[in-house]
Amino acid sequence: MKTTLADRLAILQANDHFRDWQTVDDERVCVLCDRKFTGHEVLISMAREELELHCPTPQCKSGVHQWVHPGNSLLSEKGYDDWWRALGSSNGADGSDSSDDAVPPGQLRRV
Repeated sequence: MKTTLADRLAILQANDHFRDWQTVDDERVCVLCDRKFTGHEVLISMAREELELHCPTPQCKSGVHQWVHPGNSLLSEKGYDDWWRALGSSNGADGSDSSDDAVPPGQLRRV
């Protein structure tokens, strides 16, 4: 769908209830395909009289709920600590575990 920059920004702002768009130059990262893109690249289409926003990567069908700010982890530091507490682990980000393979604060371990 072809749009003016002002219309594109208004569509992004109205249809992304998860993150704010200040300009069409704002960047997002798709958590499904790991692509970084701007509001200029977001695919906008109509489906049953409603606008849909999609990742610009071919074959990727992610929407706004699957996009994050670049460089921003999915969990905040507090959320990270809370997950460790909820799991009942002593490997929390507070450094309470003295083992060599403890996860440094602010980093998530891939399993």
